[in-house]
Amino acid sequence: MVEEPRTKDVFRELDGFLVMVGMLSALALPEVQDQTIIDPEQRMEITRLAFAIISEAMRDHFANSMYFNKQVGYVLLQQAVTPLITDSRTSAQTMGYLLALALQNFSLSNLFMNFRTSLPTPAKIDSLIAQNEHRLGKVRLAQVVLIMIKLVDVVPRDESMQPYATLKVIERLVSLNHRNHSMLNEANLTGFVFNKLYGKSHSEEHVIDDAERTVLQRMLRRLLEMGASTAEARAIYQRTVDNDLRIDAEILDIIRSARRAKFPEYFSFDGPASIQLNEDGGRTFPCPMGFTFMAWMYIEKHPTDTPTLLFGIKHPNKWMTKLSLRPYGKLELYVPSKREPLLFDKVAIQRSKWTHVTLVWFVGKGVSPAIRLFIDGNFADSHDVSYPRLENSTSTTYHIGDESNNAQASWSMASAYLFSLPMGNELPRLFHHLGPRYFSNFQSSPLVRFFTYEAATSLSIYLQSLIDAKRTPSPELSILLKGAKDKDGPGISEEAIVFALTPFGYHEGEATLDPQDATVLNAALRRDRTREKARIKGDVVVIKPQCLDVALWKIGGAAVPLRLVELSQNSHDLTNSIGILFDNLRTSWQNSEDMERIHGYDILALALRSKLGIIDIYTFNVVFDFFGIDLSHPENATITNPLAYSIIALDFDIWAKVPSKEVQKAHLNHLTALLETSKFRRFNLKQRLSKFNIVRKLLFVLQIDMYSNDMIPLLVETIGMYIKHHFAADTAIKPVVGYLAANLHEETPGTSTPRSVITKPDHSHRRELAEQVYEVLVRNLSNQALLTKFTLALPLSRVLLLLLGEHPTSIVASQTLILLGLILNASPSFNRKFELVSGWSALKDILPFSWDPSVHVAAFDLLLGRVFVAGKPQHASGSAKIVCPYILPAILTSLAYGLDRVYAGSTLPPSTPSSGVLSHGAVFNHENYSVTSAMEVLVEELIDLHSSTSTFRQLFKSKQTTSILVNACQSFIAKIYEFPQNRNKVERLIEKITTLVAAVAADGPSDEEQKEQLLAVVKLAEHCKLRASPTDEPSSLSVDPTIIPLPSSPQHHPSSAFRRAFGAGGSSNERILRKSLARIDEWRSKTIAAEKKRRRKMMQDQKEFNRQAERYVEWRAILHSEHGIWPRPAGKYLWRLDDTEGPFRVRKKLELEHAMVPLTARLQESASREVGEPENEEVQSVVHTEVPPWEESYEFSATEAEEQQLDDDMNEDKQRRVRHELEPGDVIQDVRNVTRVTGVDASPGLLILGKTHLYMLDGLLQQEDGEIIEAHDAPKDVLLVPGTIVELDGQQPAQRWVLDRIATFSKRTFLFRDVALEIYMKDSKSIFVVFPTHQDRHEIHNKFTYLISIRAANEAVTSPGGPMIRSPFLSRVTARVFTGARDEIATAQRRWQVRELSNFAYLSILNQASGRTRCDLTQYPVFPWILQDYTSEELDLSKPETFRNLARPMGALSPAREEAAQTRYSNLESVGEPPFHYGTHFSSSMIVCHFLIRMAPFTHMFKTLQGGDWDLPDRLFTDIKRAWDSASLDSRGDVRELIPEFYTLPEFLTNSAGLEFGKQSSTGEKVNDVKLPPWAKNDPLLFITLHRQALESDYVSRNLPAWIDLIWGSKQKDVESLNVFHPLSYEGAIDLDTIEDKMEREATVGIIHNFGQTPRKLFSQPHPARMMDGRPSLPLGTMFGIAEDYQMLSQSAKPLRGSITTSVAGLYVDSFSDRILPCPDQMLYVPLYPHETVHWGSPDQSIRLHVDRKVVEVAEGARCLCAAFADSEAMVTGMDDSTVGIWKLSRSPGERTTLTWTHILRGHTDKVNTVAASRSWSLIVSGSEDCGVILWDLNRAQYVRTLKHETGVSLVAIQDSTGLIASSSKTTLQLHTINGVLVASLSLFSLDPIYSLAFHEREYSKVGVLATGSNGAITLRSWNADDTPPGETARWKWVQLHEYKYRKISNGEALPVTALKFVSESLYSADSSGNVYSWELPD
Repeated sequence: MVEEPRTKDVFRELDGFLVMVGMLSALALPEVQDQTIIDPEQRMEITRLAFAIISEAMRDHFANSMYFNKQVGYVLLQQAVTPLITDSRTSAQTMGYLLALALQNFSLSNLFMNFRTSLPTPAKIDSLIAQNEHRLGKVRLAQVVLIMIKLVDVVPRDESMQPYATLKVIERLVSLNHRNHSMLNEANLTGFVFNKLYGKSHSEEHVIDDAERTVLQRMLRRLLEMGASTAEARAIYQRTVDNDLRIDAEILDIIRSARRAKFPEYFSFDGPASIQLNEDGGRTFPCPMGFTFMAWMYIEKHPTDTPTLLFGIKHPNKWMTKLSLRPYGKLELYVPSKREPLLFDKVAIQRSKWTHVTLVWFVGKGVSPAIRLFIDGNFADSHDVSYPRLENSTSTTYHIGDESNNAQASWSMASAYLFSLPMGNELPRLFHHLGPRYFSNFQSSPLVRFFTYEAATSLSIYLQSLIDAKRTPSPELSILLKGAKDKDGPGISEEAIVFALTPFGYHEGEATLDPQDATVLNAALRRDRTREKARIKGDVVVIKPQCLDVALWKIGGAAVPLRLVELSQNSHDLTNSIGILFDNLRTSWQNSEDMERIHGYDILALALRSKLGIIDIYTFNVVFDFFGIDLSHPENATITNPLAYSIIALDFDIWAKVPSKEVQKAHLNHLTALLETSKFRRFNLKQRLSKFNIVRKLLFVLQIDMYSNDMIPLLVETIGMYIKHHFAADTAIKPVVGYLAANLHEETPGTSTPRSVITKPDHSHRRELAEQVYEVLVRNLSNQALLTKFTLALPLSRVLLLLLGEHPTSIVASQTLILLGLILNASPSFNRKFELVSGWSALKDILPFSWDPSVHVAAFDLLLGRVFVAGKPQHASGSAKIVCPYILPAILTSLAYGLDRVYAGSTLPPSTPSSGVLSHGAVFNHENYSVTSAMEVLVEELIDLHSSTSTFRQLFKSKQTTSILVNACQSFIAKIYEFPQNRNKVERLIEKITTLVAAVAADGPSDEEQKEQLLAVVKLAEHCKLRASPTDEPSSLSVDPTIIPLPSSPQHHPSSAFRRAFGAGGSSNERILRKSLARIDEWRSKTIAAEKKRRRKMMQDQKEFNRQAERYVEWRAILHSEHGIWPRPAGKYLWRLDDTEGPFRVRKKLELEHAMVPLTARLQESASREVGEPENEEVQSVVHTEVPPWEESYEFSATEAEEQQLDDDMNEDKQRRVRHELEPGDVIQDVRNVTRVTGVDASPGLLILGKTHLYMLDGLLQQEDGEIIEAHDAPKDVLLVPGTIVELDGQQPAQRWVLDRIATFSKRTFLFRDVALEIYMKDSKSIFVVFPTHQDRHEIHNKFTYLISIRAANEAVTSPGGPMIRSPFLSRVTARVFTGARDEIATAQRRWQVRELSNFAYLSILNQASGRTRCDLTQYPVFPWILQDYTSEELDLSKPETFRNLARPMGALSPAREEAAQTRYSNLESVGEPPFHYGTHFSSSMIVCHFLIRMAPFTHMFKTLQGGDWDLPDRLFTDIKRAWDSASLDSRGDVRELIPEFYTLPEFLTNSAGLEFGKQSSTGEKVNDVKLPPWAKNDPLLFITLHRQALESDYVSRNLPAWIDLIWGSKQKDVESLNVFHPLSYEGAIDLDTIEDKMEREATVGIIHNFGQTPRKLFSQPHPARMMDGRPSLPLGTMFGIAEDYQMLSQSAKPLRGSITTSVAGLYVDSFSDRILPCPDQMLYVPLYPHETVHWGSPDQSIRLHVDRKVVEVAEGARCLCAAFADSEAMVTGMDDSTVGIWKLSRSPGERTTLTWTHILRGHTDKVNTVAASRSWSLIVSGSEDCGVILWDLNRAQYVRTLKHETGVSLVAIQDSTGLIASSSKTTLQLHTINGVLVASLSLFSLDPIYSLAFHEREYSKVGVLATGSNGAITLRSWNADDTPPGETARWKWVQLHEYKYRKISNGEALPVTALKFVSESLYSADSSGNVYSWELPD
């Protein structure tokens, strides 16, 4: 074989592999092991030769490798060598041979023998392996390595440590190179290693020691970097959580370790290896405009000396271009016009990294040709070079890789594209951001869907940089935006793609073909819509790793790690679980979409709030690293996921309440990183943070005290930092000023005290917080740019007064003065504006009461114009200068008030600073300041200014200014004079005052009188000094006593007196000031109210967010379903009757009750989250607006427009409770209080009519003023709906429907009140709502009528049918019956007469028309008892005695009962009471619950009606015969009829939930399932089947009119027919609304409930009879039917028109053109829209929507294998990745049809082969290679149940009329009910394979028919239990009705019948050749 490779084929064909494996098996036989027969060395040499021959036969031989894998099998090899491994004498050598075989290198065969050193240790073995590692190489046969690790368990465990050595060698092989890593991963090594470590089934005798465990864990972590298969990933995640829902931390660590590498599927090239695509004609290269080559590459090893070809284009005799990889990663390009290759030396391709390479050769008019190279989307290098000349060539070959023997590189390629046009500089960047996992053709819209969060952010930053750089939109920006977001994508036509080669196009050659026949299908379509195939040459291996993020997507998506987060109980597990979640989101757009689809971020936030105690800094780092914020590298901080950031990062309920201070600080500091440290801070602000209203959030957090006191400074600094960077009017300035205005001052307006003493601790605390924020704001405003924004945003003069207030603290006063100084410094003219609002007067009036050293400094800074910019004082040059003289009166007034307080002995507040407060002339250095010292400093400051500043002296030329000084000083001196005993305390102050007054007097005031007053003060001070001396006699006062008034008592001025003495200076000015301050005070009150309202809104929003997140529970359901990752224990699955309705409103589907899913993350209400805030009634009584004061004009009140805006705001606030329930963009049109009735339960709620949706929100009500409140808080009379039991404690669902999904609606009565409405949806759902009044119902009914009429006018093609007809059985006319119109009832009646409607269907229509509904148990549909034979072994429907007398009511079926009824009627009539025959009724809520007691939700309803418990066991529904006897014979008054479930629903007869009903007293028998009549053979399904046959029998058809007359017709109150019931059971007998007495009303309701309600009368004449001529089972005039005459079908003579040339996969009925259209493989017609088709199956993983044969929509990333339509708007697809997809087709007038992927369904573990969908039953059925058939709910997109086969399922079908499900695999054909009950199963082992299935559809047929297509035959089958042996339970089986041989083609070949379809009573078939035939019955 070495010398002649062709002998390898001969070796295979002569079974050489089997001979060699057989020889190995023989060598292990005991007789061979006998050394006397064969020498041990010879034995091992034979073993070596056998391995060597096997190895050589497969070396570089694709066919032999495939043959050995598929035909011989590695399992056989393992079995052969196992005895050699278990033998200690041959174990090591044999393991070496296995290693040599795996690597096809027999120099390694003695490797394990070399490890047999004396007393080996793990360290010694590690050293020996390290020494030999260079000998290890590329794994050629990965399955052999798997055999090695499997055999470790049987290796003898002796001192040689061979098991450890084997594991260590395999671990090194995994890590040795990329090829080994990927191939061993694909060989399922991962799963085996995991099971060996953690599998429950691993044998205990094979204990793994610590050294081996360490190696295995290292190997597993390494393997998981490449990923795991779906089954392996599923097993790993399953073992992560035990049955008690506890997490295994070790496995969690291993999963987390696999986060580093995320590989795509790729081609691996090693040495000589290439992919070659040959193009014969069609296209011509070179392309006229140039070309673009683009590929994702991974270089593992650079070439050592010669370049390796990466891409080349070759004509037959000439290379046109070659792109090659040089040593060290440089690229070179060969072009024909250059002798030497062009070197791109500016960049090198790095090793071990996926790199996006784009080569563009541009040719343009007037531009020299150029080659441009882009690396990872960035321009890297270019060369100007001439473009090859255009020339004709017979063919062009495109090369990927180098097949020459000189190829040395090892590299990989994920995808390669060649475009026949040159790209601009922008598209390579766009395509690079799609990542190496993108394998489609850039046709999807928008492409941004395939971006990861990081990619989208990176591109956004780049776009922002373009805008910032150019300031205007650029063409490059437009192209990028269009490519990423536009619905038309980047604008690259598919015809411009020359080739697209991806691993998805790879196809292996057959084992009998040449190995080079492995191909890659070109994903680019040719102009003739065909695809070329590229050939693989050399060592090219397709690697399809499935990284854990991809596997996770298949097994459960984001829900799986979300559940791990919920289950985490410690910090370590929580951090790892969140890390796993985010790792899987970070690299997978599919998981990202899934996370958003299930509201995963809301759920995660809810989970984190429940785990605050275990969140540590590591958890924080993991979370914020996902957002793009790593505080260890803050320079790169950005927000990559705005949605998650807004929900989680800005949820202060999490981060502010975490116990860890480290986390709290880190959380606040992350904003600093984003805005100050990050190099992307501009992007972070403009594109991210500016959208989140962060200032309001921070202020809200500050107000409600989320943080402890030690965190407040950092929080305030964070607020300051943020507003510094985002100082916008609406998002920062106004919120901050509004917060300050509301919190800096006392809330109660207007006080008479001089200074309000705030006693409320909460207000004091809020004020202190607000003061800190104020200080930060003022500090920021020292920045001129921010001050300018502040000035432009607000009317500053009024805002200053608003912030100052009438009673400010010293901090508020000083900060206001500083702010005023900053404003004046920026705009000196502002003093005039401030004067216009009496600002200076206000300062004079207010400032004295807040004076302290800080105010002192601020006042003098303002006076002298000293400002601080960026924290640094800005002093004017030269001497001090008075800049703002307007503040001096306030300073002097403060002096006056201070002197008054000095006399009174006051001190400054303790909050005054202790030191360091600088002033112009003095420093405050005292620890505790007294007023005296403060006044001394003030006077000193004035003295210093007076002596040094001439401008200051000029101020005292003002009479008003001087008078303030005079009044202050003379009053103080006079008091001291009058009471000299206080002189010693203030002696220094008096001296300083004397100095000041003397200086002012000496300077010469302009007024002589004031000068005299000043001198008098000086003299008085001198007299005071003399008078205070105890030794001197008091001298007489030598001043005019009229100038200086003396006090009469030692009391200081009260505030009011002081204000009069030193006030505004005149009554007029005082009035103006008071008016201005009153206006400011009114504004403040409004602002306080607005801020309170805003806080309430934010708290309400947070509460509503929690409520919404708690409602998201569906995502858990699939995880804990029977097919989920963590299924609940058997027996914990409970079922309930689904309210989805099938044809004729039949309810027969069961749904899972999900209440069993543990909701461990449910957030509990906590008092700490509820912020109680006392309301100020006085403020609330006058405040009705949220308009902030700065938005009002100076002189005028709010305009009418503002008032209107106010009303809108108030309304919006009242409806805020429901805002979160609305769809984005929807607008509320109408809101009504209703009660939704379901059975006997009533749920009060809101019916909201939006612009686009209808909403039903339980648990909410609207008050008369429009406020929406919880139903719990509403008055009880609002909730009262007579006759119902109000449910407020259970889950309150919120439902919504697009308005277009409303099918129709009907007026209904409730307890005979005409106030109800039943609304039917197109999704087969309905809701029954009761309005408070008839007028409410009337108004909503009119609005619905208008909506439906508008929709009907807009729809070009209307969907047929009303609310109940969703099947092909009834026409549009019949559908209109359900609106209740008289002519439509007549239409239904005529159709019944001619047998177009079954008896069941007609009764359903009559029930509906008379107002009977399943939503209200008091008006439940009524059906007749029809049989009286419940004792026979067989049911004979031909005998009249089998049936009940339908002409008599149930109460008169026996003579005794007839007599009792007549007697009762006569007795009542004789006493003058309204007479009636029966005191009970044939239908009531209790009757319904009595029958359905075993089925939820009726179980609950029964107990509700019974007061919470079961009835006595003897009175329960236990036996059908007993129930009949009771209703027909007994004299107890039981006259009940039946309900429709007796004809449709077998499940209600079994106690599947295992309910404990007790034991019957008479027999002691336990009440369980319902006892059935003998003819039902103990099978509920057979009972229902026969009972329905009886209903449709000839006897019933003839006699049913008589029963209809009793119920709905002329005999409804007929005395002679004994058919009169209690008067209150008839409509119109009483009007509940007229009964005012509450007790009488309740009694009447009870009577109606107990007696039941008689249906509305429909017929006044006797009902006509049914026409019974002809065959009764067929409509009148129809002679033959398939079910009756199945043997009479005949095949059409020739194929129908429209047949195709390829295999047909389906048949479509075009009702418009009345023809059958064949659907080829991977194509479907859209129902009702034959011009629309859907295509799939191309290598680009796309689903394409064609309209009029033009592609209008491309959905990429969908690996679709099969598809089916539920209707024209819903498509279902089965995927290669084991998921099922639901798609929506949307159509709008004037718009193109769109295709949207709406849901992903997970449950299968292998590819989905077939799907079917039924809108009639809202059901999806999917069949998979995993041997499972899964039933899904189409409406809810939820898992229901799984049906099992033995092999992969290939076909499924649903019968629309019954809901029966047929499924076929290779081995069985099965039939199940819609609820998964197996009806019949047929083995196919001896039969031909089935290629197609189709049910015969008829509204009712006694015989069901299923057609199956096989090779050249069509078989009609039915199912029945006719052959059941007597006395045994029914045995259903398939029954073959007839087999039709298919007409053979000309060569006699029998073709597979690939498609079947019944249309009415015809059958259509199609075969693999594309021919379509009809099968017709005789005319």
